[in-house]
Amino acid sequence: MWITNAGFADTLVVFAKIDNDRVLSAFIVESKYPGVVIGPDEHKMGIKGSSTAQIYFNDVKVPVGNLLGKRGEGFRIALSILHMGRLKLGANVLGAAKKAINDSVKYANERKQFGVLISTFGAIKHKLAEQVIRLFASESAVYRVSNDIDSLMKKLTVDCGDYGRASIEAISHYAVEAAILKVVGSEMLDFVADEAVQIHGGMGYSAEMMVERAYRDSRINRIFEGTNEINRLLVVDTAMKRAMKGEFDLFGEAAKLWEGLATVSDGKTDNEDYFTRKKRYLSNFKKLILLCMHGAAKHFEKNLINEQEVLNNLAEMMMETYVTESLALRVEKLASLKGDVSLYRDMLDVNIADTANIVRKSALDAVCTFCSSENCADLHRAVEVLTKVGCVNVKDARRRIADKLIGDNSYKF
Repeated sequence: MWITNAGFADTLVVFAKIDNDRVLSAFIVESKYPGVVIGPDEHKMGIKGSSTAQIYFNDVKVPVGNLLGKRGEGFRIALSILHMGRLKLGANVLGAAKKAINDSVKYANERKQFGVLISTFGAIKHKLAEQVIRLFASESAVYRVSNDIDSLMKKLTVDCGDYGRASIEAISHYAVEAAILKVVGSEMLDFVADEAVQIHGGMGYSAEMMVERAYRDSRINRIFEGTNEINRLLVVDTAMKRAMKGEFDLFGEAAKLWEGLATVSDGKTDNEDYFTRKKRYLSNFKKLILLCMHGAAKHFEKNLINEQEVLNNLAEMMMETYVTESLALRVEKLASLKGDVSLYRDMLDVNIADTANIVRKSALDAVCTFCSSENCADLHRAVEVLTKVGCVNVKDARRRIADKLIGDNSYKF
C-alpha cells in the first residue's frame, strides 16, 4: 500500500521471503510481469502531483537473477533506503519552506490593515523571523550530516573498494541523525506553512493562494519515511544500542556525571568569547541529556522501551541540541569567512534561548518519572544549572531578522 510512483513505474523493488526464510530478501520486479496489478491512484489531501497506489502480486514469477543483493539482505537494504529517505526528506523540505517564507513576506509587504502594511506590525515580524530561524537551523543540520556522510563514504570506499557497500554503511552509520533531520525538517515545514496561512489571513484559506497548497502538501512529511513518533523513539533507541556495542562511550560518561550529581556546575569561566559561551551552553545540554538517560535507564531498566513518553522527552532534548549545535557551527564558520554575522548571531541567540527552555521542560518531565526522595532535589538543581543561558533580547533580535527579510522581500539568508 501507499506505493509512490506506482501509477507509472516500470521497475519495482519488492521485499519478500524466500521459502521459509526468517528474514526478507529484495527483488527487482518489472510492472509488466504477469500477475502484477497496479491499483488506481489514491485521492489524497495533498501531494496530488505524486502518484500513490496499491500494488497486487498474484503468483508473480521473478527470475533468480533479479535478486537484489544477497539472500536475506532485504531488511538491511530496506533500512538503508529508509535512512536515505529520511535524509532526503530533511533536505527536500527546505525548498518548500523557502517558497512559503517568500509567499509570506511578499503578502505582508502588500497587505494593508488600518492603513499600514502588516509587515510593520511586531506580531507579523515575530512570525516572519521565527520562520527564518527555524529554516536556517534545520538547513544547518542538513549540511552537517550530508558532509559527515560524504566524508565517511569516501573513507569506506577506499577501505573496501565497493562504492555501493560504502554508501549503505555510511548512511546506516548516521541513522540517528537521519531520523533527527526527518522529524525536525517536517515539523519545521509544518510550522512555516501554518504561519504562512496565518499571515495571509482569510486569503490563506483560499485555494487561490499557493500557501493553501503548501499547507496541505506539508502534512504528509510527518507521516511517511516512518512517522515522527517512530523516528523519535529510534533516535534514543539507536543511540543507546550503539553505545552498548561500544561504538562510543555514552554510559561511562553518564555514570561519571551521575556520581557528581550533587556538585554539577554550569562550567562558566572568566572572559568567555561569544562562541566559547555558546559551546558551553551546548555542552551543558549534552550533560543533562546523559544524566536523564542514565537516570531513566537505571530506574526503568529493560522496561524503558515501554516508557515512550520518557523516550520522547530524551529524543526532544537530543534533537533540539543537535540542531542548535549545527546552527552554532555554521554561524562560527560564517564568522571566519565573512566577518559581520550579526544577523546570524541573532538567529543563534534566539535559537539557543528557545532550546534551553525546551531542554529544561523535557528534562523536568523525564526526571519527575524516575527521581527518588534521595536525589530529586539534586536532579532538579542540575536541570536548572545546566539549562541556564544568558539573557537575550529576543524581541529586538527577531525584529532585526524580520527587517532584513522584509527589506529584501525574499529569503536571502
